[in-house]
Amino acid sequence: MPAAPVVILHGYSDDRRSFVPLSRFLKDKGFHVVPIYLGDYLTLEDAITIPDLAKAFDAALRATGLPVDQAGGLDLVVHSTGSLVAREWMTRFYLEAGRKCPVAHYLMLAPANHGSPLGHLGKTMFGRIVKGWKTGFESGTQVLNSLELASPYTWSLARRDLFGDRSFYRPDVCMAAVLVGSRPYQSGLRRLVDKNGGDGTVYVCTANLNTTGLSVRFHRQTQPAEVSVWPGAARPIALGVFPDRDHSTITRPDTGDAGLGELVVDFLTLASPAAYAAYRQRCDRLTAATLPAAPAADIYHTYQNLVARVTDDLGYPVPDYFLEFYEAPRTPRDNLRVDDLMVKVHAEILESVHACTNDPSFRSLIFDLTDLNRALAGGRKLMFSLSAAPLSGIVGYSAGAANDISELPVDLQPGQSFWRPNQTVLADLIVERTQAEKAFRLYRA
Repeated sequence: MPAAPVVILHGYSDDRRSFVPLSRFLKDKGFHVVPIYLGDYLTLEDAITIPDLAKAFDAALRATGLPVDQAGGLDLVVHSTGSLVAREWMTRFYLEAGRKCPVAHYLMLAPANHGSPLGHLGKTMFGRIVKGWKTGFESGTQVLNSLELASPYTWSLARRDLFGDRSFYRPDVCMAAVLVGSRPYQSGLRRLVDKNGGDGTVYVCTANLNTTGLSVRFHRQTQPAEVSVWPGAARPIALGVFPDRDHSTITRPDTGDAGLGELVVDFLTLASPAAYAAYRQRCDRLTAATLPAAPAADIYHTYQNLVARVTDDLGYPVPDYFLEFYEAPRTPRDNLRVDDLMVKVHAEILESVHACTNDPSFRSLIFDLTDLNRALAGGRKLMFSLSAAPLSGIVGYSAGAANDISELPVDLQPGQSFWRPNQTVLADLIVERTQAEKAFRLYRA
């Protein structure tokens, strides 16, 4: 039976009233024996940031008298942007402070863990008119900066709470799960922003908290690149993908198929790492059934979010660069023919490229892995190259070869592949910053 208080957090531009049906559902399922709190916070103020909201959340929890100084003292259910607020709160005030995790069960419903394709749209005049007409045409610029695909904030937050020596996302510390739909909005104006591979607001691959981090250090001339995988303390996190839920209906287990409600209730009552392992396998089966290798509809294709950040060896961001994906030539004659695989990857498989508005050294590349697997049938090998535009006639970049272009096979080494179904891969790409000889000369006196 449930034992801890349950706190529910809404997403961007929403409020607690949207989650009254969820709280009623939980009470009907036996959670009436513990308090259920509905959080309400501001997202449409341009000056407020995710860390601001996390700090305010901490103050509100303490003012309410919830057991936040007790390990596993409460359960959290979050939707969309609420995941960033909750993760920032746990990371800043507990993980990085060396304190015990106050959350026993952390349930994320369609979370924006790695952003949303709608994040940058909310900052446009259209977004301000739609979302900001009640707030003096403010649409929450700082929050939307964090929600943008390939934002420096979500990159940094992942480095802080997933990678390194400690993470709370272990079944013996904090059980975590992501439940998300793969059916875009079916009616109204929302259909204008529908994309395959997601629920109309987030992609499955950007909701999933399971994340891979890679660093690739390119050198001058022909010295081979160094590839390393980021170590992490987080353990695999349950991911359940539903075929019949969008970004709104994932919060309504009281409607539609009963499977969602069962997974919500069962998760919040898990009592051991062994029970969590069985739950995660159950979610894996659901995801495999929703997103099969040969799906019947495009909305059930499997996707990956590749977030590339390019910097130079002096630590400066490189905003103007190009990543190219193409087939490795098998014979010299292959260099003379049209690379149909390259055309297919860039025209069809790579469905979206988004450069972060405030720092274009960060880019999100959304790949349709279902189509990619079909294209690579027969043992075709995909390569990628990186080229960066020089800053001037004095300062430029070298990514390996004399023409400032370096290439690597996409499947680098065992465990270092760029391809992670339904995941985000963070790729830290470092190139050599070069200076012309005339930049500095010494003369004998």
